[in-house]
Amino acid sequence: MRFALLGLALALAACAPEQVAETCDLTATRAIAFTPDGAQENVIARTIGPSCDKAIGLYVVTSEDHHPIWAWTAPMSRAFGDAYRPASPEEAQAFLDRWAQPETGATGAAPAWTALADDPREARTTLDQLTYEDIRARDLPMLCHVTGVARETCVFWEPGAAAASSYLERDVAAAGETP
Repeated sequence: MRFALLGLALALAACAPEQVAETCDLTATRAIAFTPDGAQENVIARTIGPSCDKAIGLYVVTSEDHHPIWAWTAPMSRAFGDAYRPASPEEAQAFLDRWAQPETGATGAAPAWTALADDPREARTTLDQLTYEDIRARDLPMLCHVTGVARETCVFWEPGAAAASSYLERDVAAAGETP
């Protein structure tokens, strides 16, 4: 009886169609200098999903000893629209390789509060005016990464807290275009 059941199980397994799960679990990593202490941080851009058209994106900045200091996530197709329509995992990887290249600078280069008030569609912040202007005046390290179609999020490094926090979200121009 045992052999008959084993034979039946093997026969059914042989008849079942082979299921190959394609996934879009990809990663791009880039070393950067973000904090002012001379450490080397890392950007990790990752997609996770059953397929690239159904993937979520995860953007993480880690300290030199790999502790996360900033993270952002969203469904890739909703955040990036037509800019993220990979036909293959190789195209998705190429997108990640570009995405993992943030711009670094300083908060002193951010728009003045009056510019935010004049056109909040161009740039906006969740900070109050006094906090925003204080961070801008202290010229703290700032990292900006793309978070949507023609949008980027900028975070600043607060040395007193040894942490990164959201500073502003703003429009960005494609090469050769104005925002």
